[in-house]
Amino acid sequence: MVAVQPVAASERIDAIDVIRGFALFGVLWMNLYEHAGLTMPYDAVADLPTAQVDRWVAVASQWLMQGKAQALFSLLFGFGFANIMTRLEARGVPSTVFLRRIGVLLVFGTIDMLMLWVGDILFAYALMGFVLYFTRHWSTRMLLLVGLPVAVLGMPLLQVVVQLVFNGEMYWLPSWDEGAEIRGTLFLGADYPAYVSELVRAAWVEWWSTPAITAYLMQILGRFLLGSWLYRQGWLSDVAAHRALFVKVAMVALPLGLVLSGYSTAVAWFDIAPGWTGYTVNQLATLIQAAGYGAGIVLVLLAGRMGLLAKGLRAVGRTALSNYIAQSLFYLFVIYGFGLGLMPWLGATLSLALAVVFYTVQMVWSHWWLKHYRFGPLEWLWRGLTYGERQPMRLQQAAA
Repeated sequence: MVAVQPVAASERIDAIDVIRGFALFGVLWMNLYEHAGLTMPYDAVADLPTAQVDRWVAVASQWLMQGKAQALFSLLFGFGFANIMTRLEARGVPSTVFLRRIGVLLVFGTIDMLMLWVGDILFAYALMGFVLYFTRHWSTRMLLLVGLPVAVLGMPLLQVVVQLVFNGEMYWLPSWDEGAEIRGTLFLGADYPAYVSELVRAAWVEWWSTPAITAYLMQILGRFLLGSWLYRQGWLSDVAAHRALFVKVAMVALPLGLVLSGYSTAVAWFDIAPGWTGYTVNQLATLIQAAGYGAGIVLVLLAGRMGLLAKGLRAVGRTALSNYIAQSLFYLFVIYGFGLGLMPWLGATLSLALAVVFYTVQMVWSHWWLKHYRFGPLEWLWRGLTYGERQPMRLQQAAA
């Protein structure tokens, strides 16, 4: 049996790393933006001095990025899964190595969810990663036929269940409002045990014990399957050879996604139609717009017009786990009371500004780090635990 090894830098797909880096900026931006309603009451945001500007920045945030970054991240996870399965099979290595990899991710996700950040997604990704493993022998057609409806219909089906079973009442929504009230005060303190206690309570009471979690997990799994289907097409493995395809996708998906997402945003903010229509349209719009973003990034990358930005995005994309956890620490020590305590002023405008500033720091740090090391710090730990042996960390060690 050939010894299993982490993917070498020369084997990485450049466009995937750049798109992942872009997605991580969107995750940071939306996590900051969605503090309103999650860790602080909406009334507090409405009373900010920047409220008038915040309203329009919030509309733009929802229209341009809300949900799209997470959709890209989920698609890339499924893509990476299929890539790993192919590499393991080619090397004659048992596919159960992937299960070890996901088990380690589950540990990271548990720590992040219960000790750092109330909005963690790694835990859910790891759970659906275990499910994804059992689809590894599915046909390419099956991945698409199952993945698309599961990705798009999970949330609308939740609406149907609410109507049929709960008489149209989402009984868990008041707990979200109550949780925001609790966290709006608690997170500005410096009592870490109380902070952890609230993370544990919120994870169960407001999320994992509610019907909403089933729809959310369906959405994630569906996007994973679509990402695996995308890998099977081979388009992103040789983007130059498929440039014409990316042009067509960008020309269709970008404007269509923006129009559909614009409709759902208008429904949410300006009440121009029944809320369920905007919510349903948004599920499809999110995927289409994410595809448009991905295709657009590929085309700009092929044109060589990204320059230093491409280097920064690529570096963040290669160290995505380390940077994601660093973002959780950023919320803890900059937004909350353990540090600067900026949360009371965290409207949509400040959220965007902080996202740009901190992400710029992450790009600079990631680029510097990868000049000296093969992996990000957590990527190194993740690989070592997955493969059962200490990986060379410094570039000089790897070369030797």
